Amino acid sequence: MKIIFVLTFLILFLSSCNHGYKFWDISKFSIVDSALKDKEEIKLLYSSRGPDNNEDLKYYIQIVAVSQKTGDTVNILTTVNNGISMDDKNKVFNYFDQNNFVSKSIQNDTKKLKDITKVARDPKFDNIADNKFPTVIGTIGTVEK
Repeated sequence: MKIIFVLTFLILFLSSCNHGYKFWDISKFSIVDSALKDKEEIKLLYSSRGPDNNEDLKYYIQIVAVSQKTGDTVNILTTVNNGISMDDKNKVFNYFDQNNFVSKSIQNDTKKLKDITKVARDPKFDNIADNKFPTVIGTIGTVEK
């Protein structure tokens, strides 16, 4: 009986220490630069966020979004943890490709981007994150009109 209690406690303790984040290799994603145009309007379906603020640019954050122009669903890989919340589910954002000034200024070190080989994932949401949608690299934000 004591062994079962100790094993149960150990399993619960170890699982609570894990932030839940794992990583995919970037090769899992099919990069198609033309899948979204610069400044194209999108609505968000999902963001993997990450285990920290990613200040050292160690990984990409995966965003799954729908183009408001074509209706296509696309993955966006970004290094910026945008603080996206459930309140943003109906908000329209813009995609900024990796050559856009906005992306370059937000992501700071574009040389480091070439060295990133992993994408943050929360396995609890693999039902949407594990997909075959085309993938672009950049950032998201809004354009003032």
